[in-house]
Amino acid sequence: MKEYVTNSQKRSRREDEILAAALEVFAELGFKKASVEDIAGKLGLSPGALYRYAEDKRDLYRKAVARAFLLWQEKVEAAASRETEPLARFRVICGSAFRYLSEEPRLRRVLSRDPSLFPFFEAEDPFLEINRSSEALLESCIRDGIASGAFAPKSEADIRAVGRVLFSLYVLFVQKAYVAEEDAEAGLFERGLDLILDGLRSR
Repeated sequence: MKEYVTNSQKRSRREDEILAAALEVFAELGFKKASVEDIAGKLGLSPGALYRYAEDKRDLYRKAVARAFLLWQEKVEAAASRETEPLARFRVICGSAFRYLSEEPRLRRVLSRDPSLFPFFEAEDPFLEINRSSEALLESCIRDGIASGAFAPKSEADIRAVGRVLFSLYVLFVQKAYVAEEDAEAGLFERGLDLILDGLRSR
C-alpha cells in the first residue's frame, strides 16, 4: 500500500532536519560563531531557504534548543510509560531525565556553552512552557502514587510545590554535572532522590 505524505508532514519533517542540523552547528561552533550560512551549508540549502522556518539566527537557535528539550522530554515520558508501579516510575522519570545528557552530546555542548538556557528565574526562562510540562509529569506521578497508597496524602498545593522544587533541584544538578562537569554530582543526585522518595512514601 502506498503511503501518502501531506505537505504539512513534509514541512514538519524538513523542519526537524533543519533544527537537528542547527543544533549540531550551534554545539560545534557556539551561538556567536555559528552562522545561518554554516547551517544552510550543512543541509545543502541556500541561507534564504532557512528563513522559511525561522526569522533569524536567534530564532533558529531558540527553535533548535526547544526541539532538543522536547525530544528529551519525550524520551523521559517513554521510559516512564513502561513503569506502572508509582515508586519505580518516579525513579525512572528522575533518573532518565538526569542521564539523558550523557547520551546527547550535542545538547550537552550547547548547554555547557550557554547555561542561561536553564535560568534560575522564571521570568528569564525562554522555555517555561516546556519546563512546566516536565513539572506536570512529576506532579502526575505523585498523584498516581497517592491514589495507589504508595505515597502519603498531599494537598494539591503541596503536590505542585513538590513538583516545582524537584524540577529546580534537577536543573541545579544538571548544571553542576554537565555544565560545570562535577563528577560527584551523579552520586549526589541518586542519594538526593532516595531522600525525596523516603519523604513521599506512606508510613
